[in-house]
Amino acid sequence: MGLGWACGAGEKSAAIDSASSGNRLSEVDILRSQVEQLLEQTDLPGIVVALAEAGHEPLLAAAGFADTEEMIPLHPETPFFIGSISKNVFAVIALQLAEQGLLSLDDPLSAYVEWPRGDEITIRMLLNHTSGVPDYFSALSLLESEDGVPEFFSEPHPPSDIVQMMPSRDPTFDPGTQQSYSNTNGLLVGLVIEKVTGMSLGEVLDERIVSRLGLENTYLYDETTIDRSRARSDCGMSGWGAAPGQLIDCSFADEALLDSADGSIVSSAGDLLRYHQALRGGELLNDTSWEAMRRVEPGLDNGLGYLIMTGPMGAHEGNVGRSMGHLSANIYYLEMDLFIVMMLNRDDAPLPMRQFLEHRYGAELLP
Repeated sequence: MGLGWACGAGEKSAAIDSASSGNRLSEVDILRSQVEQLLEQTDLPGIVVALAEAGHEPLLAAAGFADTEEMIPLHPETPFFIGSISKNVFAVIALQLAEQGLLSLDDPLSAYVEWPRGDEITIRMLLNHTSGVPDYFSALSLLESEDGVPEFFSEPHPPSDIVQMMPSRDPTFDPGTQQSYSNTNGLLVGLVIEKVTGMSLGEVLDERIVSRLGLENTYLYDETTIDRSRARSDCGMSGWGAAPGQLIDCSFADEALLDSADGSIVSSAGDLLRYHQALRGGELLNDTSWEAMRRVEPGLDNGLGYLIMTGPMGAHEGNVGRSMGHLSANIYYLEMDLFIVMMLNRDDAPLPMRQFLEHRYGAELLP
C-alpha cells in the first residue's frame, strides 16, 4: 500500500507536493502526525498505535505522556497494562497444554481447583464464559464508590486473596446453559495452568510466549516485576477523588491486581502486534487449536478467549482489554488485511479506533 492513501485528502496532496520537492515525509512521520492529531481531538493523556498493513513493515507511533505528573513522554515501546487481552494470551497457553496432552478442554475444573460444582464446570466453559462462575468485580462492587476509592485497591491482591474475598463462588446459572462474561473465569484458567505446569504464571508466560516470540516489553505484573517501567494512568471516575472534568493518577488500581491470568499482563504496542501476527500465522497454535479458538458456538458471542466481530468497519477479530487505568485493542481487520494495536492510558474514555481509521484511510476507503 502506497504512501498516498495513508492520509486524508488534504494531507495526501501535501505529501505528494512534499515528495515532488524531494522532501517526502516518511510513513512513520505521517503516522506520528496522525496520532498527535488524534490526541488533540480526544484529550487523552497518551496514545500509542502500531499497525501492519498488507505487504508493509510494521509502523509505530506515540503521542502524549506516559506520566502526566512527571511529564514523561510516551514512546512506542512504553508498556501498558493490557487488561483482558491477558485472557486471550493465557487461553493460547491452555490450548498449547491441550495440544501436548497435559490437559483437556473438557476436563472438569475440580480436577485442578476446588470450586463449587467444579465437577460440572469445564476448562472450555471458563474460556468461553459459559461456566456460570460469578464475576469477582461485580461481586466485590469494585467499580462502585461514592465517597472514595474502594478499599480493595489499597493493596495488591493475588488470585487466592480474591477468591477468599468473594461473598459467594456458587454459579449464577447452571454451567454450560448460558453465557456471561466473568473475570473470575480468567483467574481460574491461570490457577489451572499453574497446577498443570508446576510453574508460576510469570514463568509460563516467559517460556511459552515472551521468549518464543522475542518480545522485549512484555511481562506478568507480580512480586518480581513490580518495579519494572510502564505507563502511568489517569482516570476521571466519579467517587474516586476526581472532581468533574479532573483526572487523577489511578495507576494504583491496576497495581492492586497481580499474578493473575485475567488482567495482569503488561505489554507494548509492538509486542502485541507481533503476538497477534504470530497467533494468526500459526506460530503459537496448530490448526485444530486455532480453529477451536475462533469457533463461536451457536448462541454465544465469542470463541475461546478470542472475539469474532462485525461492525461499520467490516469483519474484525482479536481482543479489547480494559483495565482500571488503561484501554488496549489488538485487532485484525479482515477486509483491509490490517493488524492494528491501539493503547490508551485512560480507561474511562471511548476507544477512538474508527476516528483514527477514518482519518488515516478516509471514510470512503473503509468497508
